[in-house]
Amino acid sequence: MRLTLHTDYAFRVLMALGRAPGEIKSVDDLAREFGVSKHHLMKVAQNLTAGGFVATVRGRKGGLLLARPASEINLKAVAEHMEPDFNIAGCFAGEPCVFLPACGLKGVLGQARLAFLQTLAGHDLASII
Repeated sequence: MRLTLHTDYAFRVLMALGRAPGEIKSVDDLAREFGVSKHHLMKVAQNLTAGGFVATVRGRKGGLLLARPASEINLKAVAEHMEPDFNIAGCFAGEPCVFLPACGLKGVLGQARLAFLQTLAGHDLASII
């Protein structure tokens, strides 16, 4: 299983903000720090804001800060908000498969996906910074 770059960057932004609670960080500064596109990071910031994980401050010294304490930001909630889906194989998205319904792989992959999400559910942002 692989997370999209969008989610990877979201975790990076949250970790950077979590390491400096109450400090406002600009998207420009974060993009330079991570060596990523400012344009892409702006979209990530907008999505994190829409999810209630990040708050924005307007103005010349504006930027981003955590919308709530790091201990209240669950990693599974972030991943589920940022990822379009967790369809790790075509059959999870309803694509036709010559092996269904007698496929044993779909059940194994389903267990792996569940274990992945359960692991994320057991951690908050504070536990990784």
